[in-house]
Parts: sequence; C-alpha cells; structure tokens
Amino acid sequence: MLSVLHGSAALAAGETPIVVGTRITLTSKVLGEERPLMIHLPGGYEAAPTERYPVLYVLDAETHFVHVAGMVEFLARTRHLPELIVVGVPNTTDRDRDLTPPFSKTERVDDGRLLSEVAPTAGHADTFLRFFTEELAPAVEARYRTQPYRILVGHSFGGLFAMHVLTHKPESFNAYVAISPSIQWNSSELLRTAPEAFTRLAAPGRALYLYEDAEETPNVARLRTLTQELRRRKSANLTWRYDELRGQDDHASLPHIGTYEGLRFLFNGWKVPEKLQLTGDLARLEAHYAGLSKRVGYPVVPQELLFNQVGYHHLKGKRLPQAIAAFERNVSLHPDSGNAHDSLADALEAAGRLQEALTHCERAVSLAREHRDPDLPHYQKHADALRARLAAQPAP
Repeated sequence: MLSVLHGSAALAAGETPIVVGTRITLTSKVLGEERPLMIHLPGGYEAAPTERYPVLYVLDAETHFVHVAGMVEFLARTRHLPELIVVGVPNTTDRDRDLTPPFSKTERVDDGRLLSEVAPTAGHADTFLRFFTEELAPAVEARYRTQPYRILVGHSFGGLFAMHVLTHKPESFNAYVAISPSIQWNSSELLRTAPEAFTRLAAPGRALYLYEDAEETPNVARLRTLTQELRRRKSANLTWRYDELRGQDDHASLPHIGTYEGLRFLFNGWKVPEKLQLTGDLARLEAHYAGLSKRVGYPVVPQELLFNQVGYHHLKGKRLPQAIAAFERNVSLHPDSGNAHDSLADALEAAGRLQEALTHCERAVSLAREHRDPDLPHYQKHADALRARLAAQPAP
C-alpha cells in the first residue's frame, strides 16, 4: 500500500491512511532481476467491474508516481480525460542502463572523458523496452481491466527513452510525453534520425508531446531545431506539439506541469462542451463519443455521471420521455451500476410506472450488495418506499 501520509508516527485511533496506490513486484527474465512497480487504480475500479481503462506508464516513479496519480484523478474527475490506470516504474536499479539508447564507443562528455568511462552500464534502452513490451505491459493487461491504449511519460533520460521508443518501436505505445528529453545523447543522434523516422511512421494514430524549459540551453535549441524539421516534413500518422515553459520552474520541477500539459494535449476535446451537456441531445452526445472513439482507436463509453446529469436535467424540466431515454441509455452503457438503475427508477416513478421502477431499484440494491456500494442504504430506502406505494394502491 502507498500512502500520501509520510513519517514514522503510528496512526492514532480513528485515523486511516490516504492511499494512492499499491506496490507490487514483477520478476523480469529480460532484465534478470526483480522490478518494483507502483499501481494506481481509478477510484471506481472495484465498483464498476466491466469498465476498462487506458494505462499511463510513468518512468522515475520513485519521484513522479504520487503527483502524477493525483493529477490523473483530478483531471478525470473534471472530465478532461478518461479515468486511467497509472503504472509507476521506478528507475533506481540502474537508471543509466535502462533509459539510455546505445552510443558510439568514442562518445565523450563535456569534460572530455569517454562516456563509457562515466556511465559504464549505459546504452541498454532496447533491453528495457523489451521488458516493457514482453513482460510489464502483458502482465498489467492480464491482471487489470485495460483498454488497448498505452501512454508513456518520461523526464530527462526518461524523455530520451520515450523519444527513442517512438523513433524505433512506435507501436509500443499510443502516446508519448517527453519532458526535457536529453536529446544531446550520442552527439544528438535523435536530431538526425527522428524526423525521418516520424515521416515513415507506419503505426497510425501516434501522439507526441514535447516540453522544455525555455531557459534550459542548449537543449531548448536542439528541440527547436527538431520541431522545425517536424513541421517541414508533416508526418501523416503523428500528432504532436512542442511547448516551452517560461517562469520560475526548473529542470527538477518541470515534470509536474509538463505532464499536466501533456495529458491535456493528448485528450484535448475529451470533455463534452457545457452547451452540449445542457441541450441534453443524446444523438449529439453519442456523436461526440463516437468521434473520441475514432481518435483513440477503442470504443469510448460515455461517462455514467454525464448521462445521469442529462437525465436529471430533463426530469427537472418534467420532460419525462427524454429523461427516461437518457437514463435507459445510461443503464445500457453501465449495466452494473447501482446508481444508473436507481436513477432510471426515479424517472419511471415520476411517470407513474411504479412496478418497473421497483424492478430497477431492486437491481440497484442487488448490485450495491455485490459491490459493497456505500449507497446501498439509499437504494434500499427507495425500494422500500416503492413497495409501500404499490401496496397502498387499490386492487384492480
């Protein structure tokens, strides 16, 4: 268990930790070692047993897991992106080895020493990628309910690794966030190879977000050169964006805002416009999600809360057919949600269809018991009230 409460003091009576995830270990045959992982599941994961989620893999998780997991929860709650499973991959074992691509034996660092002398284990990014594609991702996808959409987030050497993967094995992930990537590696090899590789990109629908501190010279100059070349070549299968930060942040604090901006870019347009929500037009709402599905390459199911709000918007306006239609659609999309069934019961009850309403209330109660839903007492109270109303009706 990972808690956001730090320190060694024991919990007092009545106190509970605030848990952001769990620690697990994966035995890697590719790397020949045990690799620790950090896993954050969406808040409603257990209560929605049929829902599936894209997966965000964040490198250097010993530093970035907690803030990225919190950010993902916040952006999902505000509907700017889907709920995500976050898999944190710590890189404390041998960071130079894992995150850096192969390099020339004559490569030197700034002080003139051979790179092989300074970082003797470096250059094994391709092996680390095999760990991802052959072991880590399959294990995550076997253990958790995932969508076929993977995001890789890396900073510094992690950003270099992300760029290397997109250049050489782009099918490994659907989207890449490279924050202050160390593209000076191996005499700035990526400046020479990435533009051509992205032009020939065969994997469709890839996305790349690049982020750098405008004061971080000379790396910012390299990224400007790279992105100028990307604009000139115009890859058909890559959607990308490059932003620079101007402010008080530095290389160490850049990952937080860079990840935030990267996720907003990757899921731009995810949130349903407020005007469209207020219309309650189911056909247009469905069209919005159809467009998102086409973009990410898997069926995007409208969020339960959204269609619930549409239903109550119509119910409040006494537009009962529209309210029932919205709630029925929500039940068809989220059949294992007690809340969806209970909400439909509200509309059916308002329409005088008490027996049908009771059926959905009873289903809500059953699901709540099965999933240990804290709203069980509310659903039970609603069902009991409907039974009382039905019992009070005069016999036909």
